[in-house]
Amino acid sequence: MAKIRQWSGYNLRRGHFVDEIRDIFQDSNLNFLIGSGLSSPFLRTLGNIEVLLTDLADASCPEDEKKIIRCSLYKQYFDGVIVRNPDILALAEDALTVLNNYKTFLKTINSILLSRKSTILGKEANLFTTNLDVFIEKSIEDLGLECNDGFNGRFLPSFNLTNFKKSHFKRSLHYDNKSELPVFNLLKLHGSLTWKLRTADTIVFSSDLKQVSEIGACVCSPSMLVDVSGTSRLDALLSAARGRRADPALDKFMSAYDKLLIVNPTKEKFKQSLLNQTYYELLRIYSNELEKENTTLFVMGFSFGDQHIRDVTLRAANSNPTLMIYVVAHSTQAQKEIEDRLGIDHLKNDNVRTISPPTKDGKDSFAYDLETINREIFSKQFANEITDNPTSPTAEVPA
Repeated sequence: MAKIRQWSGYNLRRGHFVDEIRDIFQDSNLNFLIGSGLSSPFLRTLGNIEVLLTDLADASCPEDEKKIIRCSLYKQYFDGVIVRNPDILALAEDALTVLNNYKTFLKTINSILLSRKSTILGKEANLFTTNLDVFIEKSIEDLGLECNDGFNGRFLPSFNLTNFKKSHFKRSLHYDNKSELPVFNLLKLHGSLTWKLRTADTIVFSSDLKQVSEIGACVCSPSMLVDVSGTSRLDALLSAARGRRADPALDKFMSAYDKLLIVNPTKEKFKQSLLNQTYYELLRIYSNELEKENTTLFVMGFSFGDQHIRDVTLRAANSNPTLMIYVVAHSTQAQKEIEDRLGIDHLKNDNVRTISPPTKDGKDSFAYDLETINREIFSKQFANEITDNPTSPTAEVPA
């Protein structure tokens, strides 16, 4: 029987990691929950779009005005999170910093998995992400790492949940020695821009991101929309749209947008029943992984705004005393908001730790983005497992 870890005498909430964290990576099932904060600043974070879209559905106003506001919000989301993904594949200069930070992270975890001495645990890590972008896929491919992303097939890769949890072994050419290769299971909880509907019950892989280009080709001039900012309030948007008629071009934009197999930034999340089913099946896998004995979850760039994911995580934390969750908060203010959202002081097993940046004179010394997470957490803790310097945010990480 696995030993239940004891966590006492350490003030991890103030950002101090302990030596035992090295043992965690050696002896526990590894999981990461990755949110949009890790793809910033190349891609924007969600902001208050979900709140605005949810409140808009209940607003009392003409349908044309609702349509203008709805399209304005989706257009902002498209411009901030979706449209620039082809630039990631094209290695645009301003995407390289974030891309190399992802490569650094993945290379570090791969090295840690490779050094695992346990013969009981497989050399695998689960990457659960709500991100739609292709940063992780591009990084894994460039580094030549092993990955299960749910797709199988060469000419028309199709998505199936049974494709996860496959181990990879390699035999040497001359002596037939067999060794296990580190594997990343990539589970995109909110769908992906690389997912495309082939039939009513088949998702296929689309590497050209053609759907993104088709939406981008739909003309939505600023004159058709209302101005939206990260601090916009619904009453201001309703005032800006009052008395206006929706341009027919907005229907064309939304029609193209609705073909994306993604979870929308609203509590009315699903347009296709297949995506609805897939989303809850992926959540079930997430829940099952957290229920395993001696499991660790690192949460990065994610604020637990998604109620479904928050509920599943809290349920696992309360039911599994061998689960340990580390939530890396972008700032001390974000830490407080996350702790309030999780009700951290009322958890049954006291097994959730939030980590925020160190402070000096009441101010954060830095913010926890992917670069600083690499530098301050993983690289410091596992320097012996990393053969070269992974902390540079601009230097290319060799494949």
